[in-house]
Amino acid sequence: QRLTLLEQECGHLERILNDFLQFVRVGRLEQQPADLNEAVREFIEFYRPQAAERRIDVSPHLDANLPPVLLDGRLFRQVLINLAQNAQQAMPDGGVLTMLTRRQGDRVALDVIDTGRGMDEKTKSKMFEAFYSTKSNGSGLGLPTVRRIVEAHGGTIACASEVGRGTQFTITLPAAQQPA
Repeated sequence: QRLTLLEQECGHLERILNDFLQFVRVGRLEQQPADLNEAVREFIEFYRPQAAERRIDVSPHLDANLPPVLLDGRLFRQVLINLAQNAQQAMPDGGVLTMLTRRQGDRVALDVIDTGRGMDEKTKSKMFEAFYSTKSNGSGLGLPTVRRIVEAHGGTIACASEVGRGTQFTITLPAAQQPA
């Protein structure tokens, strides 16, 4: 029993270390022109079985006329994973996770919306602080890593949330310059 507990704690510490290393390494991007919709579709394909196990319906609404963006695909996938995990934890009895892409002026926006518990003002004000977590087993590095990755891409991330009604994260990224 002690060995199992020790093994679980080692796994937890390994996840914290990996999250921290991911957080520290962001800044060295390998960006390529990419279709944000395709990145979202690939993530949904990967995530859908896990979502189904937790009674989460993933609902994509992808604008067909998006310009390309410059993405480091590996790091951006981590953004999607972290946001989906947070949404999943906010919807322990299932719910809907909507992923919506749209054009926003000379930028491209991605909204990740859940029907979960939502966040209070204290949590919203601290969610991007390293090591802040409302979960006993959380590292507090997920959302700070997300923010750092998004900002390293020249993007922004904003959050709207209401207790009992869910949360919406909005990421905006600059459109890639089109060749003349």
